[in-house]
Amino acid sequence: MKLKTLLKPIIFFIVLTIFFTTIYIFYDNKEVFSLNYVIENYIYLKNKVLSELLFYYIYFFLIYFFISVLALPVAGLLSLLIGSLFGFIPGLILTSFASSLGALVSFLLARYLFKGFIEKKFAITLNKINKGIEEDGLFYLFFVRMTPIFPFFLINLLFSVTKIKASSFYLVSQVGMLFGTALFINAGTQIANIKSTQDIFNKYVIISIILIAIMPIIIKKSREIIKGKYK
Repeated sequence: MKLKTLLKPIIFFIVLTIFFTTIYIFYDNKEVFSLNYVIENYIYLKNKVLSELLFYYIYFFLIYFFISVLALPVAGLLSLLIGSLFGFIPGLILTSFASSLGALVSFLLARYLFKGFIEKKFAITLNKINKGIEEDGLFYLFFVRMTPIFPFFLINLLFSVTKIKASSFYLVSQVGMLFGTALFINAGTQIANIKSTQDIFNKYVIISIILIAIMPIIIKKSREIIKGKYK
C-alpha cells in the first residue's frame, strides 16, 4: 500500500481527535468563554499572565490557532481577552499569525481530504469564485476576507479547491483579516472599563465596523478606475 494512501486516513483521524478534544474542552469550560467571566476575572487573569508571560503567550497562541482551524464561534471574545491581557501590538501579532496559520491549515486539510466533496457540494459557488479570481486575481480573496458577511471557515473550504497557491492564500488572508483583528484587539485593551456588551460598541467601534464594511468596496472601485485609466 502506498504511503499517500495510508497517510490520508491517519491525518483524518488526527483531525477528528483534535476536533472532538477541542469541542469537549470548549463545552466543559464554556463559562470561561463569556464576556461576564472575562470582566469579573480580569485582574486575576492579568496577574496570572504577568507571572509567566511567555508561557501564556504561547498558550493563547495555540488556543487561538486551534479555534481558527476548527472555526469555533469564540474567536471574537478570545480576541478581546488577548487584547486585554497582552496589549495592542503583542495581542495583534498573536491573533494575526494564529488566525492566519489556522486558516492555512484548514485550507490545506480541506484541499487534501475533502476536495472531491467540496467540488461536488459547492459547484455553483465555486464557479463564481473561479470567475472572480480570473477577473481580479488575489484581490478577489482580499475582498472576501475584508467583508464580514462571509464566514471564514467557508472561505477556507471553498478557496482550497481553486488554483490559488497555499502561500498566496496565507499572505492575502493575513492582510485581509488584519483590520478586523485590530478592531477586536483594540476593544480588548479597554476591557477593564467594559461593564456590559453594550460598552464594547461605542461610537469608535461602530465607525470601525462601518470602515471594515466599506473599505473593500472603495479599494475595488479605485482599482477598477485605475485599470480603466491605463488600458
